[in-house]
Amino acid sequence: MRDLERYALECMEELDRLNIKYSPNISFVINTRAKARFGLCERIGNSYVIEISQLLLDERVDEKKGLKSTIMHELLHTCRGCMKHTGRWAELAKTVNEAYGYNIKRATNPTERGIPEELQIPAKYLVQCDECGALIPRQRMSALIKQPEKYRCAKCGGRLTRIK
Repeated sequence: MRDLERYALECMEELDRLNIKYSPNISFVINTRAKARFGLCERIGNSYVIEISQLLLDERVDEKKGLKSTIMHELLHTCRGCMKHTGRWAELAKTVNEAYGYNIKRATNPTERGIPEELQIPAKYLVQCDECGALIPRQRMSALIKQPEKYRCAKCGGRLTRIK
């Protein structure tokens, strides 16, 4: 299992080299329960808690695509005005991506994060776009799963159908 603190320090050093100011009050926690979420940044007062899925610490997961990209994503949330995935956060993510070859974006899937198939948890539910064929996996029952006809595909605007 990889050392989360070591990788977090590496990521902070990379941000320092780009002169990107992140919060000095950050603690890192390994989340052993997360199934579909890779990371989370929570602001508590003037401090931040960053949770990283234990799955990303597995040696079989791509170090840069998985662990470091997720840490970077969450570190950028600690920058001033960056709790949402728009505006300044998106600009900083683009800067880091261009400088270091990361693929930091708002949302991603296990394959993009370099997680081997044997470590991926199969979705309990699956919705598919009737137009472009995009698949939308979900672990929990939700309004989308119950009534997919009320929603549209984010990629093409097509109608959705539950297939699992």
